[in-house]
Amino acid sequence: MSCYTVNYNTNMDYSIRDNKIFIKIPATNDGKFRFKTRKHNLEFGEIFSTRKINFNNNAYLEWQIGYDATTKEIEDGTKKTALKKLKFIGANKKEKYPYELSELLYFAAKNGLIPINDLNSLLEEIKNYSNFISDRKISVEHQSKVIINGVHFEETSIKLPTLFMMETADNTQIEVSIQKQQYASGVQPMLYFCIPFNAFINHAELNGRPSNSNDALTYVIDNKNKNILLDMTKIFAMCSPRHNFDITEILKILLKLLQN
Repeated sequence: MSCYTVNYNTNMDYSIRDNKIFIKIPATNDGKFRFKTRKHNLEFGEIFSTRKINFNNNAYLEWQIGYDATTKEIEDGTKKTALKKLKFIGANKKEKYPYELSELLYFAAKNGLIPINDLNSLLEEIKNYSNFISDRKISVEHQSKVIINGVHFEETSIKLPTLFMMETADNTQIEVSIQKQQYASGVQPMLYFCIPFNAFINHAELNGRPSNSNDALTYVIDNKNKNILLDMTKIFAMCSPRHNFDITEILKILLKLLQN
C-alpha cells in the first residue's frame, strides 16, 4: 500500500492511497479552476460566485488542465511540478517539464492504477494520428441588418464548435473548445476537464450553501474512472500536430522513467 501526498501545484494538491488518487481543489474560482452551473451537459455553462451563491447539483468545475510547463514557468514559481528531473523540447523549441495531467498519469502508472502497457499502447496509437481537431474551420453565418444608435451594421455569427466526450463512470466530461488564435490565423483547441458537483466525494458538505476560504472539494481517480487520464492525454494528442508532438515526447520520457 502506498500513501503519500504531493503538494507541488499551486492550486491542486493530490495524495495517493491504496491505488487511488485524491485530488483536492479549493472551492473557489481561481485561474484555471472555474465553477459554473448548467442544467444539461451540452449547454454553455455560466460562471457563478462561489462565495455568494449556493452550490447545488447543477454546479460543476471547469478545469483548464495542462500537461506541460516551460523551464521559465518552473524557475519563477508560476507553475510547479513533481517531475523536475524530466525535461523535453516541445514543438515550439522551448525546454519543458511534464506538468499536471502528465504528473497524474505518471503517478497512476507508477502506483499500478494504470498498466504501463497502456501507456505504451497509447504512444503507438497517437503516433499514427493524421486527423486533428485544429483542422476544423471557422464558419461565418450572415444573420441580419441591425441599427444601433442610428448606426447601420451587418450582423454575422462566427461558429466555433465545441466537442464533448462523456466519461460514463462518473459523468465527468472532456470538452474541447475551438477558439480563434489571438495573434495568428486559424483556430486553437482548448481542452477542459469538467467535473459535476456530485462527483466530488465530499460534495454534501457544500450542497446548499456558498463556499468559504477553507472549503475544498475532493475528486478521486480510482479503478472505475482511471481511463479519464488516458482519454484526456489521447484527446490532447489529437488537438493539433503541435500538441501531438508534445504528448508523444512526454509519453516517451515518462515510459523511460517508469521502465527503469
